[in-house]
Amino acid sequence: MTTVIEGQRRFDAPPERVFALLTDPDVVVPAIPAVRGHTVVDPDHWHAKVKPPLPLAPSITIRFAVLERRAPEHAALRAQGGGADVTSTFELAPSGDGTLMHWRTELTLSGVIARLVGPGLDAVAQRQATRTLDAVERALAG
Repeated sequence: MTTVIEGQRRFDAPPERVFALLTDPDVVVPAIPAVRGHTVVDPDHWHAKVKPPLPLAPSITIRFAVLERRAPEHAALRAQGGGADVTSTFELAPSGDGTLMHWRTELTLSGVIARLVGPGLDAVAQRQATRTLDAVERALAG
């Protein structure tokens, strides 16, 4: 089960700052619901422990990789684990005194999680994309 969502968003910060936050595990990982912590392997790889809010559900590990870095205009990230495989790309361009981002995310679910989400996959993907971009926005404001 696969879905692709895309959109754009404007940030009141220069592309260099937005790019740095998009590739920062301390910003990206906490945007995932039920995260219990993360470990940075190296600047382009990190792991997050997630405990789904279901009785007796085991913790799962989500592996993140920065696939492409072309600061400050392009980044591609991939997250895999627990039956999810997510690849996101971000194109950043100066826009006045801020940044205009065009983003695209492809989400593939398999196994139990695909059955649980069912036909609501687009909504789940959109919600997670919004959470991640909101985390970048909060980090810019903080």
